[in-house]
Amino acid sequence: MIAKRAIVSELGEEHILLPELIAQALCANDQVKYYFALLQSALAGAQAPHVPPLDLRAERLASHLTDVWLDDVIAGTRKERGDSYRVPHGAEILQRIAAAVRTMLACLPEAERHALGARVEKLRLPDVEEDLIAGGLVSAMTSGSRAKGDSLHLVVMDAHKAINRLQAETAVETLAGARVHRLTQAGRAQVEAFMGGLNRTAPLKFDHPGLSTTAAEHNGRLVIQNDIGTTDAHVLVLRIEGLAATLTYTDIHAARLKFFKSLFAGFAVDWQTTQARRSDTLASEQYMLATGRYVAPDEADLARYLAHLGSRIVYLIDWNKMRKRLRLFVSKEQAVAVLRWAADNDYGHRALLEIGGEKALAEAIEFAAASRLRYGQRLDDLVSEKRAVAFLQDAIKAASLGLRQRRSRRAINDEIKARLRTTFESERLGFFSIAARHAAIAYDLALATVEAIVRRGGEATGGMRSYAQRAAQWESRADGLLNEARDDIKRFERPQALLAFIERCDDCVDQLEEAAALIELAEVAQIAPDRVGEVRELAELALASTQEIVKSIECAASVSRADIRDDLDEFMGTLERLVLIEHQADDALRAFRRRLIGGNPEQRQLIVLHELSKALEAATDAPMAAAQALRVYLMEEVIA
Repeated sequence: MIAKRAIVSELGEEHILLPELIAQALCANDQVKYYFALLQSALAGAQAPHVPPLDLRAERLASHLTDVWLDDVIAGTRKERGDSYRVPHGAEILQRIAAAVRTMLACLPEAERHALGARVEKLRLPDVEEDLIAGGLVSAMTSGSRAKGDSLHLVVMDAHKAINRLQAETAVETLAGARVHRLTQAGRAQVEAFMGGLNRTAPLKFDHPGLSTTAAEHNGRLVIQNDIGTTDAHVLVLRIEGLAATLTYTDIHAARLKFFKSLFAGFAVDWQTTQARRSDTLASEQYMLATGRYVAPDEADLARYLAHLGSRIVYLIDWNKMRKRLRLFVSKEQAVAVLRWAADNDYGHRALLEIGGEKALAEAIEFAAASRLRYGQRLDDLVSEKRAVAFLQDAIKAASLGLRQRRSRRAINDEIKARLRTTFESERLGFFSIAARHAAIAYDLALATVEAIVRRGGEATGGMRSYAQRAAQWESRADGLLNEARDDIKRFERPQALLAFIERCDDCVDQLEEAAALIELAEVAQIAPDRVGEVRELAELALASTQEIVKSIECAASVSRADIRDDLDEFMGTLERLVLIEHQADDALRAFRRRLIGGNPEQRQLIVLHELSKALEAATDAPMAAAQALRVYLMEEVIA
């Protein structure tokens, strides 16, 4: 909070930190007294090494000190020559005592702070080398006798009294988790609204420190301050006067500031200034500052805005850290989009960091991608960008819900691995999704061809034109899917057998579109409907072959392991039927040619009908060849 005080002071609202400064001063008082006791016990133990050392662990924990090594200081202290004692971490302990005293003085009014500070300066602790501390120094520092002169212990005692008096004068209280003082009834309601939103999402920070909130009313306006996290220049100050709420937000990351602004799309916040500032009192030296003003139409809307603002702050904690981690897997734009999704859906990103962050994601990719993974590859190189983003969203959701449900981190990581395996499996089927749409076009075109031949006799002149036009449109759509499939095969380095498969399927579409053009030409050439009807058998065989291709795609998409016999057997049956259809089409073509020659047609009829029969027969050759290519893929790439 001492670092936070610098940035808040620059914003002109230092007074709102008083409640928190008092709380920290009281904690520092407990800690400095613990350190005094620790040094005294350490020296006493060194003077009587055969006496079991004192255990000050309970006092340490009560002082909110988490350093376990402090418990070993007493037993580890050794008496050296003369009045010297080698105290483990002795130099650091003296530094901590000095820092704790400074923290105690920070909350006091300037006059008291100056007076006590002058005493501390006269009693400045010396620098020690090799953790050697003089016994006389400890005695002088911890003396409580004013008759013997001033001491650091006496300064601490006097500062403690001043802090207690200040606390009583300011009447600090906790309101919905915020440290507040001197609030009117309206101010209390506004703080409760803000804290209602903050407390709703605060659990999403998990073990991370931050979100400490203080509030005070000063000169007729309510000022709410939140320290967000641990970065010196990361502070939010909100000033409320009437129905107007002016937000001042500081951040060292411009990208996070932009993200924060985006969280208020549902409110007409007027962001008036965004500028870079420098400060010699901050570790970061430079920070960004933005000011946003929101004027509510009524108290209820103001409360809704305050609750929303409070609920968004948790999503700023470790935001930049998570953004950098996500950029290892997707583009920087998509990384921010994932973070925005996590905030909008109240999952947050902290849970994913808690269970391992990028390490957990990398392990999931290694598990799911296996041999496909190459060093330096991003996730969106292995699967589509859409699927990569969806997986990251799933991972964030699984981590957030899992930790809140108190599931083990191992179980959550296993779930993330399973989800990514499903994503890779879906990506493997991505090609077959394209192929299925392409095959559907071939089937529709073949069906329309049979229907056109059947109704040819009842159509008025020009009736086949719309059919031919639709066929051309279908063929164009199929070409688009062919290019999409080629891109998919190239991007994901799929086997060339799949390229051969989709290209043969497209040959089928091309032949059917050619047949449509020839049927229209037969109408233009006024060829008798019954003559055109003689190729119906070939058209129906072409339709049957497109049906079998649809089935083969469904079967091939299901075959992923050699033990899935049913799908593989069904595919092989489909392949046999396609071979049979192709042979039947050969026979039908030869029979049609004999009938065509035997009928003594005109030359133009001979040309059109012969080309039509060839196109329909070729439309059965292509699916059979496509299925053979798909068989190569299954046997050599999947089953093998």
